[in-house]
Amino acid sequence: MQQLTVLVVDDDRITTAILSSMLDKYADNVIVASNGEEGLSLFKKYQPEIVLTDINMPRMGGLEMVEEIRKLDEHVKIAIFTNFENRDILLQAIKFGVNQFFSKPFEAKVFAQVIQPLCDDALEKKRIRAELKRQQNILHAINEMAYNFLRQPDWQTALYKELFLIKQASETSAVFIYENDETHESAKRLFAITSVPKVRGKKYIHYKKHHLMRWKKKLQKGEFVNGCMKDYDRSKQRILQAFKIDSLLILPIFVNDYWWGFLGIGNSDRQELTDTDIEMLSTVSSIIGSAINNKQNLQSLEMSSAVFEHTMDGVLITNAENRIVHVNDSFVAITGYQPREAIGKNPKLLKSGTHDKYFYKQMWEQLNKNGYWQGEITNRKKNGEIYIEWLSINTICNDKGEIENFIGIFSDVTHQRQDAQNHAYLATHDPLTGLSNRLLLNDRLEHAINHANRFDKCIAVIFCDLDNFKPINDTYGHSVGDEILKGVAESFKDILRKEDTICRFGGDEFVILIEELKSFDYLENILEKIQNISRTSFVIEGHPLSVGMSIGAALYPNDGATPEELLKRADSAMYKAKKSGKKSIPHFQKDPVICDSKPYTV
Repeated sequence: MQQLTVLVVDDDRITTAILSSMLDKYADNVIVASNGEEGLSLFKKYQPEIVLTDINMPRMGGLEMVEEIRKLDEHVKIAIFTNFENRDILLQAIKFGVNQFFSKPFEAKVFAQVIQPLCDDALEKKRIRAELKRQQNILHAINEMAYNFLRQPDWQTALYKELFLIKQASETSAVFIYENDETHESAKRLFAITSVPKVRGKKYIHYKKHHLMRWKKKLQKGEFVNGCMKDYDRSKQRILQAFKIDSLLILPIFVNDYWWGFLGIGNSDRQELTDTDIEMLSTVSSIIGSAINNKQNLQSLEMSSAVFEHTMDGVLITNAENRIVHVNDSFVAITGYQPREAIGKNPKLLKSGTHDKYFYKQMWEQLNKNGYWQGEITNRKKNGEIYIEWLSINTICNDKGEIENFIGIFSDVTHQRQDAQNHAYLATHDPLTGLSNRLLLNDRLEHAINHANRFDKCIAVIFCDLDNFKPINDTYGHSVGDEILKGVAESFKDILRKEDTICRFGGDEFVILIEELKSFDYLENILEKIQNISRTSFVIEGHPLSVGMSIGAALYPNDGATPEELLKRADSAMYKAKKSGKKSIPHFQKDPVICDSKPYTV
């Protein structure tokens, strides 16, 4: 029996009885009303697919009722019966959208010719509505699946519920999933939901043994399999019989372009699913593949996150607007900023003010051009401490090439830079006194000679040797001797210019380089100040101690043209001073030299 409801409206009970009897073979539900007002009320309540009505009735006529019904439903099938002698009534009925006309008395043959097309049209309309509703339900279930399913950390936990909703929405008899083994030779059933209790189908299928190689080849290519029991050979029919279904749609599931398994959707109807069904349900298999991929990605992400959180390097992630969205523990340890203090802020909260606008302009130009930047940058911690970091920045883009995030990874290299500076300092300075060592002296002396030669200048090299230092060292110990050396070094710094070089040349030997010597008087003044140091007592550990000093000097260009010659002749002059009583200041001179037109002679 067709699932049709027909409303019959007439004030004549004999007519309604005859029509109800004649409609028995066409409709499963016949509703009777005695006037237009009652008919309109019943139409609103039951929403019949067909309305048969007389025209002339008390309280509300047939045409008036038809006019009101059309306001509610433009597509319901309506037929009126009357004698049709009034042409105006006929035209008005056509205007209101009446589909068919027939007259009293009712002849079976004529009635069948009128009612059958109405029934066919109504059934088709009902089928289309039902199909649209089913498709809407499927789409709604798919949307819900996409929203809920992909957000579950464990896709298998949510799978049963989501597939059950898909089965209900699609009005199918069975939904199941098989996962391939590593070799793709067989597949294992993961889930099965059927309308028949305890029916779950085969637990394992072997593509070759069960003669499913054609299915396998199509699925591997990303194609679907769709058919009915009659379309398949016996081996494939057994698959359908195991699930108690007569038609089957199989859709491949791909995970990151890898054929993972398949989704099966079966029905007890002997009709294969439509192209629209296939298109919609293919989305389901894609969502399942994405969820599995998300799970695998989540596992990788959890591993990456563990590395991210526990690495010794600081890590910060910003959005496209360069606002911090995440930091790790090392970021907190290095900068002193807690996550709540950093998230939502611009990374410039670390800015130290050391770098100018051009530095940052160059950084952003390279980031935008190459997608990365790497280099050394000086930043400021929360407590105000300046630190040096080695920073790498990378851009993260979406599929459209639009920047979504920036990831900065940095390490505090302040100590390494300080160590490097210390190593460089120790390579050129005396560790005890902080004065230049021989290496730095030779470099500066060579530079001073080149400069003096180019600009016709004079320079002086002064060699100083402490007298009586060894007895003090032996008597009071090396620590006292070290304090004497540091005291002499500080005294040198007090009487000399910053641009002059003071060198601890050996154990108790010092060399002083005076560049751009303007006059011999200036040199004599310096030498006198140096000699006064030897007259100063040093109180070390409560002991008043004084050391003498032997001093010798040599001048460029008169006494030598190379660093070796000048040092050798200043040393020679210093030894001459020791022999002559340790308080004289001999100057090595092989010929007279004139500085600023003043004669310099021994």
